[in-house]
Amino acid sequence: MNSKLYDTKSVTDFIGNVNSIQDLSADSKFLLNTLNSINESISITDLSGTIVYVNRAFLQTYGYDYSELIGKSIEIVNADDDNELQKNIRESTIKNSWQGRLINKRKDGSFFPIELNCSQIRNDDDELVGLLGIARDITDQVVAEEKLLEAKSKYHSLFKELKDAVYESTPEGKFIELNPAGMELFGINSLEELMNIDIAKEMYLHSEERENFKKVLEENGFVKNYQIDIRKRTGDVITVLETSLAIKNQEGEIIAYRGIVRDITELKKNEAKMKQMIEKIRYVNEALTKSEEKLRNTNNAKDRLFSIIAHDLRSPFNSLLNFSEFLVEDIDNLEKEEIKLFSEKIHEAAKSVFTLLENLLQWSRLQSGKIPFEPATFNMHYKINQAIKLLSNNAANKQINIVNDTNPSCIVFADEDMLFIIIENLLTNAIKFTRESGTIIFKSVVYDNHIEFSINDNGVGIAEDDLPKLFRLDTHHTTYGTNEEKGTGLGLVICKEMIERNKGKISVTSILNEGTTFNFTLPKS
Repeated sequence: MNSKLYDTKSVTDFIGNVNSIQDLSADSKFLLNTLNSINESISITDLSGTIVYVNRAFLQTYGYDYSELIGKSIEIVNADDDNELQKNIRESTIKNSWQGRLINKRKDGSFFPIELNCSQIRNDDDELVGLLGIARDITDQVVAEEKLLEAKSKYHSLFKELKDAVYESTPEGKFIELNPAGMELFGINSLEELMNIDIAKEMYLHSEERENFKKVLEENGFVKNYQIDIRKRTGDVITVLETSLAIKNQEGEIIAYRGIVRDITELKKNEAKMKQMIEKIRYVNEALTKSEEKLRNTNNAKDRLFSIIAHDLRSPFNSLLNFSEFLVEDIDNLEKEEIKLFSEKIHEAAKSVFTLLENLLQWSRLQSGKIPFEPATFNMHYKINQAIKLLSNNAANKQINIVNDTNPSCIVFADEDMLFIIIENLLTNAIKFTRESGTIIFKSVVYDNHIEFSINDNGVGIAEDDLPKLFRLDTHHTTYGTNEEKGTGLGLVICKEMIERNKGKISVTSILNEGTTFNFTLPKS
């Protein structure tokens, strides 16, 4: 920018009369007073860099008297190594102008930064007659800028090094910025990918939660520890706590959200584990509270079991001994029919002993946990048919009709081997207590979470007073079948324990001389 004095005298002539203010024209006095009123340091040099004028602010800033500067080179205020820079400044100004920052030196030798604007001074004939410099002490500004730069650097370092995700986003749900920890947390691989993400649709597990979050944030201006489930780019779901601040412009409009997101997925898992542990401890405490009673009941059950063994083994063994003794001592005197009869009695006694021992073995294995529990899905209708086929001869001997009226598509989730033992036991009992030409029917009812099965016979039934004695070891209840078949009652105890092991329940209803129905439930597949 070109500058021009008010009259046509040269700068040198004007400056030569500055000390005699009374000799100046009114325009020159006005110009001089104006220059001295300006806060910036103003200097005028000739084309060789010799100082011809400085204003009052220049003298105050640099610490010189007026006489110490006039006629001296402007390099007097340069920093020790600034001579080359001053030459460049002068040459650039002679060509056009110069603007920039540099370091100057005061009279006391101290250095300070200035912002310098240099321009040309031309006379009425447009001849270049001098150079004008306007300098501003920017020490405070530089200190402030350095502090700001330091703060920005610290923020930038914190932004990059913080382990939590730090973000800035638009209210519409687009990222403006996200630190490296956030990129890693959310599984974002590039800036381009970041800019294209729709936060509400792609990151919130429940998109409506974004609107709830925005509502709270915009109403209060901030949100602290807002828990959200986030879907990472990998598809994994994490739980985070978000603390955010609404950023507003001068008009009070929200233009961005800034916040910190902390991953608390592991913390939530640990909390869940802690709750489980507390629940387990509570369960153990309850179990310990009941342990004495359970132990007492177990001992009573074992005592009762030994009583059953002693009682129920005595009768078949007596038969085995007596009939075998007859055969040994009198076989030569017995008719063929008598020998056959004794042999059948021995066979029945042996079967009774075998059944008892088989039940005892199963019960013992159940109590010791030696029967593996391997639940799986299978067709219960088909499994009932297998048991019917296995016991068909027993039913045929009494001309009993067995009907499987269960749903052909009954799929349950249970241990298949245990269920076969249960069905076999219940069907064996039904055949035992059903009269000749009777009927046994299997049925099923499907519910939401389980299936109820029933086996009904029209046999001899059970007295009402005897029903509570079933499924228990501490009471001995056994009766003879319609063909004098002997039982122990242990089979129903085994059925109950196995059904409960499979998360089911068993019950019985009966009317004496009309029949009995056993009902049990199993989980649906």
